[in-house]
Amino acid sequence: MPAALSPAPPNILFVFTDQHRWDWVGYEGRVPVRTPNLDRLAARGVAFSGCRVASPMCAPSRACLAAGVRYGRCGVPDNRADADPALPTFMQSLRAAGYRVAMCGKSDLHKRSHLHGRYGWSSFLGRMGFTDTLDHAGHRDSAAVAGRTEPIEPYLAFLHEHGLAATVLEDWERRHRHDEDGKGIAAWPCPHGRFFQIDDFTGRAALGLLDRLPAGQPWFLQVNFSGPHPYFDACRELLDRYEGVAFPEPAEAPPSPHDHQAIRRSYAAKIEGIDDWIGWIRDAVERRGEADSTLFAFSADHGEMLGERGLWDKGQPHEGSVRVPLALSGPGVDAGRWSDAPVETIDLAATFVEAAGAEPPTGWDARSLWPLLSGSARRTRPVAESAFGDWRLRTDGRWKLVERRAATAELYDLWNDPAERHDVADRHPRIVDRLRGGALTGGPWPGADACRA
Repeated sequence: MPAALSPAPPNILFVFTDQHRWDWVGYEGRVPVRTPNLDRLAARGVAFSGCRVASPMCAPSRACLAAGVRYGRCGVPDNRADADPALPTFMQSLRAAGYRVAMCGKSDLHKRSHLHGRYGWSSFLGRMGFTDTLDHAGHRDSAAVAGRTEPIEPYLAFLHEHGLAATVLEDWERRHRHDEDGKGIAAWPCPHGRFFQIDDFTGRAALGLLDRLPAGQPWFLQVNFSGPHPYFDACRELLDRYEGVAFPEPAEAPPSPHDHQAIRRSYAAKIEGIDDWIGWIRDAVERRGEADSTLFAFSADHGEMLGERGLWDKGQPHEGSVRVPLALSGPGVDAGRWSDAPVETIDLAATFVEAAGAEPPTGWDARSLWPLLSGSARRTRPVAESAFGDWRLRTDGRWKLVERRAATAELYDLWNDPAERHDVADRHPRIVDRLRGGALTGGPWPGADACRA
């Protein structure tokens, strides 16, 4: 039975990683990354292999999820804009239904203004619907906003307290210069122990928020880990777990100075470090006696090209950029099921609101995953969409249509060409027309300058 029909609304624990490819989780079985806690989450619930983000860029993706709308309607074209507090959010719906609505880590909902404050709370986050937060700037942005002497966000303030801020900032600058000088992307260990890693800081914040949440009142907790977003600077303790482990080389990677094995070991090490925290946070929920009454959800804001086609970071219509892991378990969720249905990260907004029995905002694009979680349907939408800058895509799971402004449409058969090497639009015009379905939804085309993020 869906959680929304249960006698009491469930708590909701939502773990959200940054720049995490869909295929870099243990339960996918594609690369030798170890995620035993995520594997258990998938085994106890439903894992989705066909989830795409609304937009493969931090701020737009997170703003779309918060408001349950697609890219063209969220008002955040790139990483230089704040989320629009005038748009109703799923957090507001949960709060109106009586939930404590907590969040820690990198929200990226005020990417332009950096309204973190020394203790990670702002009235802006309150207007978005949160009641308790410890919001920080994330991995790269913390250096830009905190400075060396007067930190104005929590993580750099923490490093200042321990005398490590200058060391960390210098290491980040050295990594940047290393790449700029043509020496390849740096993947050496961070200059400090694991306790000082930003994801460990976030994990401890999650435990602190759980301690503050009162018993007897339903709660929502979103834990925004900054990893495995670059820099590729896993700590030595985690890197040692992957010593000698060989990873597949990136597809269609041109000659470069990059040490792909070192980069991929660091990427995997950061993922495994987050997985550790997923286990520890779940243990804390169990100690509260709430494991059986908590809906657990895991996903990411976008992927990482990780050297494929010679590309890095995100912002691309390729699968490495737009496709992310997604798994849920808890009350009302069938155990041990796998879904290849086309779904979107914004669908989590509708799923959380339905689980809480809350009133959904009007006019959003999100569709609840509960028919898929309960096994009552195989699909909730015919296609999943994603967009950024001057391109948009639609996919039904097999066929993927990419449309760019002032360019011919591209069509890829993901079943027979998962690396998207061969555009077959001219051979399948009917499939192009079917996926196009008239104008793409989600609002007008954004300006092409949105690509500069």
